[in-house]
Amino acid sequence: MSDYKIFCDESNHLQSDTSNLMVIGGIGCPTNQVEYVNRFIKHLKHKHNAMDELKWTKLNNNKKEFYKELLEFFFSNVYLKFNAQAVINKSKLNHDKYNNGEADTFYYKMYYYALLPFLKPDKDVNIFIDYKDTKGGKRAKKLGEVIHNTFYGQLDCKFTIIHSHESQIMQLADIMIGAIAYKNRQDIEHISEIKNFIIQTIEELGGIALDVSTSQWEEKFRIFRFVPRSF
Repeated sequence: MSDYKIFCDESNHLQSDTSNLMVIGGIGCPTNQVEYVNRFIKHLKHKHNAMDELKWTKLNNNKKEFYKELLEFFFSNVYLKFNAQAVINKSKLNHDKYNNGEADTFYYKMYYYALLPFLKPDKDVNIFIDYKDTKGGKRAKKLGEVIHNTFYGQLDCKFTIIHSHESQIMQLADIMIGAIAYKNRQDIEHISEIKNFIIQTIEELGGIALDVSTSQWEEKFRIFRFVPRSF
């Protein structure tokens, strides 16, 4: 059994839409704490009659107390950690110059750096990726190769593709990634009351701002904003 599990998700993949921003992130948790965390989130869902799958795109304006308690639980739990890579102005990426002409090369780089803070040579890790399309297996295999080579084979890393409804922790990661993406988008009006409420709650609980990079020493909730170089 793995020592550590990471539950990953992403918003606005490079080739998937017209948004000029991409966020890749995940929540890390010791394996022996995963069942407890999932059960507690289910408990909060029952308490607040919020039994639907947690999704940033399907937030409920009437469930502010639920979202508040959920985020308070994350920030008070010493085992849960979050890390994200936010790519700003992705239309300015010069793949020919920096990624051998391949957008996927950059995608794997960003995914790797989103995972890196969780990876330790002395820990066996199981990385769960949300099912997006039929290319998931290929992406997982490539990421596994990158991690294996970077750690010179000293890290046992396994990838598992699941649907987000199977993991409460992955659903929580979706909320956090969605909040970062929403706060950093410059092409929309930020008029959603519930989305702004969640962003404000995260920023207050974490003592952070979602539209700037956090300190490299931050361990609980870390964001790195990547801004492409000028051509």
